[in-house]
Amino acid sequence: MDVISNKGRTAVIYRFKEGLVCKIPWDPGHKHLAAEFEKAIAVEKQLLERLGTHTGIIRYHGPCNIKGMKNGLVLSEANCGDLQSYIDRKDTEIDEALRKKWCLQLANSVTYIHENDIIHMNLSTTNVLLHRTGQTTDAILADFGGSRCLKLDLHGGLIPDDPYRDPQLTEFSSPKVDLFSLGIIIYIIMTGHYPFYKRPAPEGDEMYAYGDQVQKLYREGEFPDLSGVPFGDVIAGCCCERRFETAKEVFVALEAADSISTILS
Repeated sequence: MDVISNKGRTAVIYRFKEGLVCKIPWDPGHKHLAAEFEKAIAVEKQLLERLGTHTGIIRYHGPCNIKGMKNGLVLSEANCGDLQSYIDRKDTEIDEALRKKWCLQLANSVTYIHENDIIHMNLSTTNVLLHRTGQTTDAILADFGGSRCLKLDLHGGLIPDDPYRDPQLTEFSSPKVDLFSLGIIIYIIMTGHYPFYKRPAPEGDEMYAYGDQVQKLYREGEFPDLSGVPFGDVIAGCCCERRFETAKEVFVALEAADSISTILS
């Protein structure tokens, strides 16, 4: 099978057949890490089964059992790859209406997983996939291996990466973990770049240095200027004022802001 992506921290994505991929845990050659990666796949399987079929959630089709490989998951393929890579490549080609649609779709997906007692825990632009059907490109939420579900006593063990982590959080068992991260994703979609960083997104050692810098700025109460940024008030509500209690509130605020901008345009 051809490798589609080997950038994940716990798994490799292979093309299985037309429209389907296999997500297989890494074989790191280390017993402890191997157990951690296999746990992530097991957690994701149970959570995707709980979530069922939803247009904004990656579709699970069953286990992937291929001779000579570790057991994994068969998932629908998102034919445009991950959101961050797409923005880095095509930012100037993405119009505002499409950006707004992706924000609404993601807020709706996060609302849905929260209503099913699941906290994603690792929302980021690399864990959002894009799929194009005809002339329509939709945002799909993926990668639940690090997620948490108290009702099923499941915890993948992750907390958000930078710049998606709220420095004010001291515990990570509330859905509010995802709200700050969602606000950062909306910011990146609407501006085309990370907070305090111009695109493309930082990688490798640069990412570590950036993470330290951005956390320092967040702790000092700094955030990029949101004047003129579409959905800026919603982003502020997630990341600066922290006034939203639920993802549903974020979704409703996005809908209202989108309606107002449509009327004024």
